[in-house]
Amino acid sequence: MTEQESREGSYIKTSWNDLSSWMFYIMILLAVSLPLSEFGMSVAQFLLFFNWIFEGADFSSVKRSAKPAQSVIKLIGHNVSGKLRSVTSNHLLIVFLAIYVLHIIGLIYSSDIQYGLKDIRVKLPLLSIPVLLATSTSLSRKRLNILLLFFVMAVMAGSFISTYVYLTRPITDTREISIFISHIRFSLFISLSIFILFGFVKYNAFNNRNLKWVFVLAGLWLIVFLLILKSFTGIAITALLIFVVIIISIQHYKKIVIATLLLVLAIFAGGWIYMNSIYRSLTIAEHVNLAELDKTTRLGNPYIHDTAGYGIEDGKYVGLYISPDELRQEWNKKSKLDFDGLDNKGQELKYTLIRFLHTKGYRKDAEGVDKLSPEEIGQIENGLANSGLKYKLSLRPNIEQLLMGYKAYTFNKNANGSSMMQRIEYWKTSIYLIRQKPVAGHGTGDVAHAFDKAYEETNSSLIPEFRHRSHNQFLAITIALGLIGLIVFLASMFYPPVKLGKFNNYYYLIFFIIAFVSFLTEDTLETQAGATFFAFFSGLLLFGVRKEADEQARVMSEKP
Repeated sequence: MTEQESREGSYIKTSWNDLSSWMFYIMILLAVSLPLSEFGMSVAQFLLFFNWIFEGADFSSVKRSAKPAQSVIKLIGHNVSGKLRSVTSNHLLIVFLAIYVLHIIGLIYSSDIQYGLKDIRVKLPLLSIPVLLATSTSLSRKRLNILLLFFVMAVMAGSFISTYVYLTRPITDTREISIFISHIRFSLFISLSIFILFGFVKYNAFNNRNLKWVFVLAGLWLIVFLLILKSFTGIAITALLIFVVIIISIQHYKKIVIATLLLVLAIFAGGWIYMNSIYRSLTIAEHVNLAELDKTTRLGNPYIHDTAGYGIEDGKYVGLYISPDELRQEWNKKSKLDFDGLDNKGQELKYTLIRFLHTKGYRKDAEGVDKLSPEEIGQIENGLANSGLKYKLSLRPNIEQLLMGYKAYTFNKNANGSSMMQRIEYWKTSIYLIRQKPVAGHGTGDVAHAFDKAYEETNSSLIPEFRHRSHNQFLAITIALGLIGLIVFLASMFYPPVKLGKFNNYYYLIFFIIAFVSFLTEDTLETQAGATFFAFFSGLLLFGVRKEADEQARVMSEKP
């Protein structure tokens, strides 16, 4: 530890009157709030702004002034104007802010000004946070590490709370265990935290051997929790980053790099074979001789053996051994939801029940329903059609659900049963809208109306509650602001970090990959939480840290 860091360490503990320290404390509040509280995010941003107004001003002359109130106002005015002048002289910051400015321009040719103003408010962090961080005292290596540690601890706390929910509540969809924010966004935070912890170990951030083991164990736990959460986006990004980190770590050893690439190719090939085997189990059923199947239940009622209407799961026909009358009678004894009605997801309950019994390996009769536990009855009522989705860490049930959605979409163009197939519909509709107004787009305020109209014009199979926006940030920008907006957006993403050499910074590189990949499957910046996440880490790592903090976490090291 340098003498400067030692002085700063004691300064953090004692300088409660220093506004630069308060900025740091408020940034910690914002970092902690990202995974835990949208309200906290809003409060932290307001506090950042009010502290920013005063931070950097010298109030020593106020005590000697005959008119202290006027002196304070004048001093604040000079302080703020000086900071704003520094914004105009920072061309890289201006480039980063350009996408927000373009959204304001997009209001001019919008017919729905009210919606446009709402969109501008949601995206306000893209303007405010980078400006506040770029024009305040930059963080040292020590403070950056502390700030990142608080973020990781908040994510860890969120994972523990979610695990408690998972173990104590009747959950039918693991997305429900993320109670503070979207499960997809939480998975991004988890992925970022895993590699922040790796960075702490790699760069010896806290110079403590025991802490390194704590960081390793915490990272392993977050990987396990990511599997519990079952977010394909988070798992895919984490897998990609593991590959990137391996390449970074062994970049000077060509044989190891080649071996790693071959291993990755083998994993992809194995994954493809595994996915194909699952798809075959959903499309090709074991041969069945209907003449040899039991004709009646143990109660003497006739079975229906339908090999066409219920599909295939796990290589077997779902429609075998169905006794509708027994199902109806026994189910209505156990549940308040009518067998011939809908489950809590709006699906036909009888089909949910039949599929659930099939995945349990039970016949679809009174005996099969009688084997169900009260918890399983609740899961069926809540729309869970695959018993494997609840407790197994295996992703197979989720993959089956994805492939069944693909199968349904391929055969009848029905995307309502799969979130991934719905995304394909969103992307097709987005392309349709971009072709209508490719240059300047539909305007900031008219995106929602344009989507509603496009779904009607294209006779989309999506039911109204699934008719969302693009779920791709690049498409969302292009729809609103055209190809001009897309070019500006890409420039704002790439030009500042390239000029500043930030892609050589480990923490920025990890964050950028996470943000970029998330933009491919989510319109991240269309929510305040997503915009705050991107603005905070971009503003912090691009403009808010000192050069020595960059040097400490350089990706490219000297050749050994």
